[in-house]
Amino acid sequence: MSRENLLLALVSSLFTLLMLEVGLRVVAPDLAGEPVTSNQYLFYEYDPKLGWANKPGVKGTFARQEFSYDLAINAHGLRGREVSLDKPAGMRRVAVLGDSFTWGIGASDAELYTTLLEKDLGQAEVLNFGISGYGPVQYHLLTDKVLRFQPDAVVVAFCLGNDFIDSVLWERYRYYKPFARLDEAGKLVIDGYPIPNVKRFPSSYDGGLLGALHQASYLFRFVDRHALGLVGRLENFGQKGLKLSGRQYEFYATPDDPEVKAALAVNRALFAAMADAYRAKGIRLIVMAVPTGCEFGVCFPDLTTDTMVTLRLLKASLAGLDLTLVDPTPVLTKADYWEHDGHWRPVGHRKVSDQLLPVVKAALAGP
Repeated sequence: MSRENLLLALVSSLFTLLMLEVGLRVVAPDLAGEPVTSNQYLFYEYDPKLGWANKPGVKGTFARQEFSYDLAINAHGLRGREVSLDKPAGMRRVAVLGDSFTWGIGASDAELYTTLLEKDLGQAEVLNFGISGYGPVQYHLLTDKVLRFQPDAVVVAFCLGNDFIDSVLWERYRYYKPFARLDEAGKLVIDGYPIPNVKRFPSSYDGGLLGALHQASYLFRFVDRHALGLVGRLENFGQKGLKLSGRQYEFYATPDDPEVKAALAVNRALFAAMADAYRAKGIRLIVMAVPTGCEFGVCFPDLTTDTMVTLRLLKASLAGLDLTLVDPTPVLTKADYWEHDGHWRPVGHRKVSDQLLPVVKAALAGP
């Protein structure tokens, strides 16, 4: 090939790539919702018990299309300021567990519902144990860690859009994880061990040339999502779990499905175990329903069924257990969620805190 032809081929290739980049910016605006400056995986590390966990002491800037703020994980692996393991004299403590809504995608430290709740309570510390991607199986496995902080009340924020499924699948979000099941005798079993270390986290592009490409290029994000991401597919090392779809579609479309009912039984067993463990220490367990876009018809627009079906399933699966259920769904609207990201805006955190406040106050006041 002559030098002229080689140059022409190079220019043509660059022009094609440029047109693809421009085209994706027009037809695939969802790619802008991908982490731009940073992403939640930058703040994680492998955990042999939980699958992944917050990385103690890490700091960074969390940014997406609609927001940007500084974020820090303290020495205990909790989001927010440093706190002592021992509870300060005269201070009450509330431990809050949850997934990305509690970890706080879309809200700065000052805007988090856990921060707002602490401010409104007065003479109380609210500790944020939230970790993106977690479900009840990990909330259950965190019980011993939570108890070391001597809480007076514990809140578990249950994400209606995915927490049922998060507990019974052996992998989520390109990570291996523990999963819960019931054995032949109906006893709760935590399975999936040993948990392999994936090593290739989606944060592998946080630095260097690839990091710059991921930050700047829709085309690179598209290729990463649909091609390079295949490298992160996980091999099933005999870890079975239930055969439900990762999007939790069946819970909305076919709630009477036998596997859905099996997952609901697992969920009940997990919360029964948590309620028993905290009650043994004189601690009240509060479960807060966390509605997502799915509850507003965003996830499955083809469905004609009631979008609040998972809320009813949660209430039914927790019926009779020694815990308090808080439902902020009636006060939330689509406007309380980031349009592209899908998590709560600060106004949503404010509403959730207001709903939690009287229930937590009652729990701290005692029986």
